[in-house]
Amino acid sequence: MKLRVSDLFSGPLEPDLAAWLKRFDSPIELLNALPDLFAKLNEQRILGEVREFVSITGPVHIGEGSVIHPGAIIEGPVIIGDNVSVRSHAQIRKMTFIGSDCVIGHGADIKASLCLNSAKIQDGTFVGESIVGYSARIGSGAILANRKFNQSGIRVQDADGTLVSSGREFLGSILGDYVRIGANCVLSPGTIIGPHTWVGSGLVLLGTYPADVFITAKQELEVRPKERVFLRSGKGEYETL
Repeated sequence: MKLRVSDLFSGPLEPDLAAWLKRFDSPIELLNALPDLFAKLNEQRILGEVREFVSITGPVHIGEGSVIHPGAIIEGPVIIGDNVSVRSHAQIRKMTFIGSDCVIGHGADIKASLCLNSAKIQDGTFVGESIVGYSARIGSGAILANRKFNQSGIRVQDADGTLVSSGREFLGSILGDYVRIGANCVLSPGTIIGPHTWVGSGLVLLGTYPADVFITAKQELEVRPKERVFLRSGKGEYETL
């Protein structure tokens, strides 16, 4: 069974954006067509607030009520919707579309990706060549990796487990609406996660995961007695812990 855009994304969007999404059958087709969103963007349109020490280059649209915090870097073409908060030192790179009411955290790095409305991408994350669904959440330190070690083409897994070529060397993850990714997760290239699925912190994922599940891992801890040790201080003396 082929995964379809309509299976992953159905949250409320502006009419033009919703109509554009409906043009595509597969999420890979949608991601390949991302440059279409920037076809008519040939200048800077800054309708929101840009604070000090922000670098903006190339054609960039920033919507009303949006705030770009100090030290952020935006390299157009980029579209940022209304009421978006781009926190300090975030980097938003070419061919990135960020829908309205999103939050891009401190030091986050977003590259050639589509972030639908109300998505929140927390501090210190990397999101490359990915789609982030409506109201999805990506926890701090998470990595949506976008290229294989051997730089070969990336395959994706359909809902029936069939591996198919994406036709891309750069491909991150596709997260359905309301997905939650815990802190410090790593999503390998080509990972797809169905709507309303949650992923616990610190996991490494590869493949396609269904909607409405909670993915966690069991961890066994060993706690045993130890002898007290001594560490040398900066003065060359020993001190106890």
